This record gives sequence, structure tokens and C-alpha cells, in this order.
Amino acid sequence: MNKLTLAQQLSQVQENEIYFGPQGFVVAGSEDELENAQKGYGVDDEGLALSVEELGGWESHWLVIAQDTELGDPYFVDISDPEFPVYTAVHGEGIWESTQVATSLAAFLQCLSLLHNNGRQQGPQFVPDENSLTDTQQLARLQQEIIMLSGCEGFWRLFFDCYLDWLSDEDDEFKL
Repeated sequence: MNKLTLAQQLSQVQENEIYFGPQGFVVAGSEDELENAQKGYGVDDEGLALSVEELGGWESHWLVIAQDTELGDPYFVDISDPEFPVYTAVHGEGIWESTQVATSLAAFLQCLSLLHNNGRQQGPQFVPDENSLTDTQQLARLQQEIIMLSGCEGFWRLFFDCYLDWLSDEDDEFKL
């Protein structure tokens, strides 16, 4: 897959900024945004390769497609796999230890769509409000749907645990 085709697939996302509670994703929605997303990961500011073929280095077959809005961690596809699985890794740790987020790019984009449709947020929220999803049964169903869709349990369990922690900070207000 070339960058233009990848950018076209990414542009199909309803919104290029998806928020769910305090967490969010900014998706590269154009070829230029996709190119800029590689800076500091696969290439430097001049476009020179930063990838190294050593354990813990940024791999040449990884392309950044999105960033976490809270911490700036990258979400990237592995273009050496025809399904284009999506991963993330913690930025600034010195080595890259990837965690799979979805078994395919299509599944990742569907997960983002579910989050967008259920969160309906315009930006990150520092505290829950009356529009926040607080029903624990609905959250459990959404979590299970995303886990099944993505094919990746670990990342999404942690994602929803963080959301529940965020809600529990306001548990007196919502009686959770």
C-alpha cells in the first residue's frame, strides 16, 4: 500500500479527531498529514530515515497514522503485513515496544467510529459531564464489541480501565 492509498483510507474516518473521555486520537486525514506524521519516527525533519534494524528501534515498515491526544504516543500500521495491523508504543522511552491495537487498519477505523458514535465529544474532557457515557453495562458492551472487532484485548481493556478510572474520580456525582 502506498501513502496515497493509505491516506485515502484514513480520510474515510467520520472525524479526524476522536475523543472518548479524556482520551483521544488524531488521525492523519490527508497525504500531507500522513507525511508529516512520520517526522520524528520514521524520518527526521529533513526526510532522512531514522529507522534502524535493531531490537527496540523504529522499524522501516511502520507508518504513523494517528497520535494519542493525551500523551502524543503514535499509532502506526505495519505495512509489511497485508492486513496492515495497527500498533501503538510509548513515545520517549528510548526503545519502541509495540502493543497491537487492531489486527487490521479496517478494524481500527471501525473501532474509532464506534468510539466517536458513543462518545460524541468535540474535544477531550477533563471531568465527566451529563453527555458522558456513564452506564457501566453500556461501557462493558462497547468494550466487548471493540475487543471483538479489533481482535486485540489487552490494549482495549487498558483503554476502558482508564476511562472507568476517569469516571470514578467523579463517582459521587454519578453514583457508580
